[in-house]
Amino acid sequence: MTVSRPSFSLVLALAASTAIAAAADVAFVGPSGWSHIGQQSPDQTRKLDQWKLGGGGNDPAQTVTFISDTTSSYADALTLIRKNFADNHIKASADTDTTCHGKQGHIIEFSSGPEGKEIVIKRILIPQDPSGLITITYARAKDDPYDDDVKKSIETFCKAS
Repeated sequence: MTVSRPSFSLVLALAASTAIAAAADVAFVGPSGWSHIGQQSPDQTRKLDQWKLGGGGNDPAQTVTFISDTTSSYADALTLIRKNFADNHIKASADTDTTCHGKQGHIIEFSSGPEGKEIVIKRILIPQDPSGLITITYARAKDDPYDDDVKKSIETFCKAS
């Protein structure tokens, strides 16, 4: 199922407002061979790192975004995302619990964009001790296969505790 651009923008805005990121002791290593775009926030409670592959012309880039925010709540973020999905009639293709970084987290995956140009967004939410939220978001064109290096980066991070 696809959603309109305004709904997609709302989802991204919600994600950014509920989960901008970062604890210095949490290490996420991005996919091998991807361009790293470090985006340190002036707020020491938040960290944002992003990696990009491809893009240009009519092809959207694949991106992996790691956000750590010591001030956001895992439960609140998950509740807000689900409410946003319900309010905007967005159907998630995945909405399930997972274990990551030694904690029970959650995976939400959905697609968005116009027919033929859909983007698949996979978001992993992980509670952070003693408080806070970590999110890992992977965005790719619907026709692009799931990148093996992204899978390795996420699995490596999730196995660490």
